[in-house]
Amino acid sequence: MTGTAARALPLALILLAAWPAAASPGKRSPKPDEPAGAPTLRLSVSPRNGFRPLTLTLTGHLDGVDPGDEQYCHAGVEWESRTPNGLTVTSKEDARCLHPPEKVDVQSTFTKITTITQPGTYVFRLILHRRDGEKLLSNTQEIRVLDNQ
Repeated sequence: MTGTAARALPLALILLAAWPAAASPGKRSPKPDEPAGAPTLRLSVSPRNGFRPLTLTLTGHLDGVDPGDEQYCHAGVEWESRTPNGLTVTSKEDARCLHPPEKVDVQSTFTKITTITQPGTYVFRLILHRRDGEKLLSNTQEIRVLDNQ
């Protein structure tokens, strides 16, 4: 083995060892302008594929938010989906805080059940609208609906 190859091998092994941790979908490194404990919104869908009509349960989990954070108190909830022909469909729920500031109630789980009747590949995302107008986007989930004929 040459001197250059011998020096490159340890570096390659270090990069390979670090790669699975960096590629892990459950962890997200903060952007430069975000604090280290920035809120995250994760979307999961069950089932991920099946024959039509396919009934899905979409579940969003909000993490990293203080239960007393008034910006997330009754956040607006928007479910977004992209159909196989590229059409984006949204369903928005504009919840508003109607209680006094000392009774802040941050919801951390969001659920929607929907049925897809047409075959194809769909992509879903959850968007939370904070009280100050900022948005928090979830990951996307791809769903495959098969024709049963």
